[in-house]
Amino acid sequence: MSNDIADEQQAEQPAPMPLDRVALAAALARLFSEEIGPAIDERMSAPVERLIEAYEKSGQPGVVARIGDRVAGKYTVNVTHPKYTVEDGKALDDYAATHEGLEVILRRNPTWEKALLKHVAQTDSGEIVDTRTGEVVPGLKYVPGGRPNGQITFTWADGGAGRKALMQAWQRGELNDLLDELPMLMPAPTASS
Repeated sequence: MSNDIADEQQAEQPAPMPLDRVALAAALARLFSEEIGPAIDERMSAPVERLIEAYEKSGQPGVVARIGDRVAGKYTVNVTHPKYTVEDGKALDDYAATHEGLEVILRRNPTWEKALLKHVAQTDSGEIVDTRTGEVVPGLKYVPGGRPNGQITFTWADGGAGRKALMQAWQRGELNDLLDELPMLMPAPTASS
């Protein structure tokens, strides 16, 4: 019986959105992020300065955001905890030397490694050599490029004209089907709707 329910749920799954529609939805999300994001960020950080000032003046630790009698959330001042830090590294090193608190760490010089990697090449036999000296360099391997690295890049078309066209299409309601899962980005219903 449980398999029947699972089969029905799988059968009800909609077909995945075509990649070009996924790309359009992603471009719309990017547009919202660029267009609306800064204003939202400004609103979200608006209480910070005033609340910190209130904390410093009167010790007010937070403020509640209310909708009528209902609490929507609370902003709380985050405070540092007391701790000890190193003020004079040399003095502490001297103390550590007499109390078994020092250690010696050997590591490759990162500048040397970076320079070496610019001057190595793989031979026909597969060995990696320093092209300046001809010496085989152990511990290296060649990793070919040209494979996806898990990141993608987005560029607005036509110097930003694509961005404008997308905004206009959204404002006309042509992209509402892409926003089914994000109703907060849909136009608010009007009194005549």
